[in-house]
Amino acid sequence: MRLAETKLPIALASLVVIALTFSAPLASQDNLPGTPGENRVRVGMSLGSTGFVGIIAEYRFGDWSGELTVGTISFRDLSVAVAGKRYFAGGSIRPALGAGFWSLTAWSEEGSGSVFIFRVPVALDWEVSGGHGIGAEVGMNRALAVDRIDPEDDTPVQSRLVGFPGIYYRYGWDP
Repeated sequence: MRLAETKLPIALASLVVIALTFSAPLASQDNLPGTPGENRVRVGMSLGSTGFVGIIAEYRFGDWSGELTVGTISFRDLSVAVAGKRYFAGGSIRPALGAGFWSLTAWSEEGSGSVFIFRVPVALDWEVSGGHGIGAEVGMNRALAVDRIDPEDDTPVQSRLVGFPGIYYRYGWDP
């Protein structure tokens, strides 16, 4: 029974991501700015979500994107996150839903530790003007593996989803 309880949140999140990812665009989304046919490279910075501060690189192809975020939480750690996203609707304000992984490694005098996390970013992206964009994101996170600093600490990984909010700025151009 315990095993089923730990897998349920990941299974539900995966089903939602798959359903929304492969759903057909709405008729009202046809021929609007930001719909398929546009490729865009965007770089920027983030506050929150996968780190206190981070640098983002994103490649958008139509309604899809792949992004890499490298950041830190306390400047004694390294955070690396990758995600694939699907943008919905058209126009300058677009919601997005994705899935990916996040790895966080920290160092201290006692040693190092790391955590590997499955994440589902839910975002609202606003292309302000001239390639400038801002957005807000809540990453729903679930730890998959933990390597603790204390080798005798064998506390099991928590099975609940934890949301980390963040904001970002990105500047984009057509390649």
